[in-house]
Amino acid sequence: MVKAIVSLVDGLNLKDPEAQLEITFDNEFLIIVEHAYKGFKRNVENTFKIPLANFLESTLTTDKDMEEVQKSVIGRGIVGGLIFGPAGLVLGGMSGIGTKKGKTLQVYIVSYVSSSGDINNITFKMPLPMVSVTRKFDQILKKNMQLVLRSEAALKILGDMEDQKSGPSETIL
Repeated sequence: MVKAIVSLVDGLNLKDPEAQLEITFDNEFLIIVEHAYKGFKRNVENTFKIPLANFLESTLTTDKDMEEVQKSVIGRGIVGGLIFGPAGLVLGGMSGIGTKKGKTLQVYIVSYVSSSGDINNITFKMPLPMVSVTRKFDQILKKNMQLVLRSEAALKILGDMEDQKSGPSETIL
């Protein structure tokens, strides 16, 4: 089973905000498991499941790239900014907090439609050695997503995004 090991930046309520998280998926869910260590034993503290039918998008990027995307999204009003907007704002706020000058934070962002119909984001961070593992995980996840039937809410949001990408439309009244 393919998996990514990450830490949380924003988007989940963890028992330990510094906990190590394991991201996997099966045929139905993206699964995020919070682990805690008691001595040499690793225990599961929380398990979060996102139905793949509600999965919208994922991206592996850096905090600096997200700040630039956020600026261009606001400037151009691209609907994609609605998906990664809150994550971009969180990362933009983080960029000056507790980081050494010039240090870039590697992030993985997952966007999905919640059970209440809202667009939610979960933002993860990882050390540099885990970037290639997370990239491979994301590639396999996206390949698997081609076989998943999306929910009506996800299709509507994804369809609205495609309409915006195709450019302005003209309506004669």
